[in-house]
Amino acid sequence: MRDKIDHGKLRQLYDYWDGRRGDRLMPARADLDPVDIPALLPNLILVDVERGARVRFRFRLYGTNVCTIRGADLTGRYIDEDNITALRNPAIASYNRILADRQPVYESHRFHPNDRNVGYYHRLVLPLGEENEVRMLLIGFYREMAAPEYHSTGLD
Repeated sequence: MRDKIDHGKLRQLYDYWDGRRGDRLMPARADLDPVDIPALLPNLILVDVERGARVRFRFRLYGTNVCTIRGADLTGRYIDEDNITALRNPAIASYNRILADRQPVYESHRFHPNDRNVGYYHRLVLPLGEENEVRMLLIGFYREMAAPEYHSTGLD
């Protein structure tokens, strides 16, 4: 999995998570100490897995850089609420896959904020739990802007 992660800070997060789990499928939330990873904290999201009549995912913590990227603090909100994110359904599908597989998921998506620039979203979702049951998700989220792309006007 580590070799697929195309972002240095997310590789750091994966290494921290991997070291904390030892020989288990995943570490518990109690195994993590924010003091160990201060540079990563602004880009982290913690999601509670709430099991009841149906499984729901509630944002427990939304890092300050993630709030800036999103333009909102989603702490305390559920991902299945209306107008949370345009990627709500794919995110829920990804979270459910992690509940079933109990394995991390890394994704990188290209986006164009305008006609000249290109950027990338990088997201690493790591399961946290006990007795092989996922109880929380630890998410590292980064957005990067690449240099402006050159578009020929046909006049050059």
